[in-house]
Amino acid sequence: MTIDTVTGATMKGDERQAALRANIETYERFDERAYVNGAPHLKHPSIGRRYDQLVDAAIKSIGSEPAVITVLELGAGNGLASKAWFERGVQLTAVDSSRSMLNDLKSKAAAHGVAPNTVVADVLDYLAATSMKFDIVTHVSMLHHIPDYLDLLARSAAHVNANGCLLTFQDPLRYDRMPGAHHVIDRGSYFAWRITQGNLKRGLKTRWRRLRGVYSPAETVDFDEYHVVRNGVDSEAIMALLAPSFSKVEVVTYWSTYNRGLQWIGERMGLASSFGILSSGRKPS
Repeated sequence: MTIDTVTGATMKGDERQAALRANIETYERFDERAYVNGAPHLKHPSIGRRYDQLVDAAIKSIGSEPAVITVLELGAGNGLASKAWFERGVQLTAVDSSRSMLNDLKSKAAAHGVAPNTVVADVLDYLAATSMKFDIVTHVSMLHHIPDYLDLLARSAAHVNANGCLLTFQDPLRYDRMPGAHHVIDRGSYFAWRITQGNLKRGLKTRWRRLRGVYSPAETVDFDEYHVVRNGVDSEAIMALLAPSFSKVEVVTYWSTYNRGLQWIGERMGLASSFGILSSGRKPS
């Protein structure tokens, strides 16, 4: 049994294994069309442009042609977020726990004329087993699924070449550090989207469990969406962790929600609910 250090919630069992099982279960019944329709980092052009800008900034900071740059994408899934790397022709290694998802990733890559190296493994097991280093290590929409994401980032940083980059994107800001109005609108947008999905009842039952501090390894949603256990993801703690190892650590905050109309409104209001971090200039170990 462990106590979450942010929320104080009591959780039983091995959180890492529960989170891994939840993610495998969720993505083995993956419906790509439904996911693209619901995943804000893929659906909204403004967010896609932000990600592309970070990718280009990472490549520029390396100072080499993309064709010789090595990239490790952890939690790569079926390649929906890998398009930027395919288009730029880097040497990509994609790691995910689902073989079927990686098969889809290889098909997408082939359409771009590239052939990434794919590895079926839990990302932490992979990092522990390999001595390889990469020019860029990246995680997209991943940290909020990982119970100890700071440990993951520390391990990831150890696999970045000197002068390389560590890039994260599409994780929710810590709820208790968001301006109150931003958080209220963010939650309201989520439930508005939930109503349109026809599973409001499930969402309310899940929310009621969370308000009571009840999190069960048997409930897939509690670990597939692990960020709600921890009250979001602590961007400040990530920056503090990475600052000693990189010459420059930049955070990008932005508004990210499911509904297109609410996305448009939130952006015009200057709201922020999510973040990405680009750490560049890896210092020699």
